[in-house]
Amino acid sequence: MCKASHEPGGPQRCSGDTRAALERSLGAVAQLECRQAALTRAVGLSGALGGVQYGPALSLRQQYLIDAEALSPREAAARFARSVLAPGRAIIVDTETVSMGGPICEIAVVDAHTGRPLLDTLVNPRCAITPAAQAVHGITEHEVSAPQVPTWVQVYEQFAQVAQGRVVLAYNADYDRQVVADDCRRYSLDAAGSASDAGWWADVMAPRSDFMGAKRWLRNGGGHRALGDVVQTRGHLLAMAAGSSA
Repeated sequence: MCKASHEPGGPQRCSGDTRAALERSLGAVAQLECRQAALTRAVGLSGALGGVQYGPALSLRQQYLIDAEALSPREAAARFARSVLAPGRAIIVDTETVSMGGPICEIAVVDAHTGRPLLDTLVNPRCAITPAAQAVHGITEHEVSAPQVPTWVQVYEQFAQVAQGRVVLAYNADYDRQVVADDCRRYSLDAAGSASDAGWWADVMAPRSDFMGAKRWLRNGGGHRALGDVVQTRGHLLAMAAGSSA
């Protein structure tokens, strides 16, 4: 779905100073990590405390702020990209939705290191696609209601499998993570762990904007179909890792 403020229906939260927004979002992360450290010292455990899992995206965000302060936002973004492109480290996901924040009607996932597609499918949302959303991604109700198109119940099982144990990257990760979590609630699915927990998701939009020296979020430019968008997101990461402004 559209995720830039200049596009029809784009969320206002996609504009503004990228550094300030990143630091605000990481305030809660810092508090969570302080609590994790205190609990770890108290009980002598790491990774899982009282059944709560702390995903690797938390440490990625923390390291990003450290690098941005010690080096520069551009170098922090480059280091972030190199980290998440490591073999077996991350996947990249994109969703298209029936409305801004509405149910998912398409999802795609690729392996961040290899670019290999892991999931690429339409999803039957069992509800109407708004004209505004269709104008953005071009997906029709006729397409998603075809007999062979799976519902989110079926698709989520596949997504959870490919996401297991991986950092989940997305361009404007808050949006995609939220619609995944919302669809899981719609179908009473257990969405614990890397598939929807914020501790496992990491954003690419803010680092890319920092890398390019932009004062506002930069659009992805993938064409608003799920697979095209994840391929484009990976392209941004590759350019960042190489130190290129392409």
